[in-house]
Amino acid sequence: MKKYIDFDGVIMDTYMPLFKNYAEKKKLGKYISDTDYVINQNWQQVIAESEVINNALNIIKELDQNEIAILTKIHSLENEGVAKIKFLRHQGIKCNIILVPYLVKKADVVDAMNAILVDDSVLNLDEWTMAGGIPIFFDNRGTNIDGWSIENKIYTRTRSLEILKKY
Repeated sequence: MKKYIDFDGVIMDTYMPLFKNYAEKKKLGKYISDTDYVINQNWQQVIAESEVINNALNIIKELDQNEIAILTKIHSLENEGVAKIKFLRHQGIKCNIILVPYLVKKADVVDAMNAILVDDSVLNLDEWTMAGGIPIFFDNRGTNIDGWSIENKIYTRTRSLEILKKY
């Protein structure tokens, strides 16, 4: 069974470093849109300032590298995509890393049928489920609410990638 793992909010807590200056820069009119803001961040710095969530990197290394893949949405290939790949490889992660353009569904990039997706976004899990996949809601904060303020009402919850050892 194929197992896919989201990066932001599951492996690394990139949200705090990414958005720490967001309100200030938005107020100054520096960025036209949220997407424009994210594209223009220094992703190497964002990742360097981010914390690994619940020993995620070590757990990933313990899993069968042929059965798992990192499936992460990106806003830019040259900036965000490159930074994520370099970081993961530098950490000794050997599984496939699949970059998903921001406006594309993860299930449109890989076959979700009977595959697991561990993600912190309810919307991503909804799309995954509609494509026949098995969703697992990653709830690092223990609130059962995702980063977009959507409550998880139906998906299996976890706070650790250890759950993948059961499948």
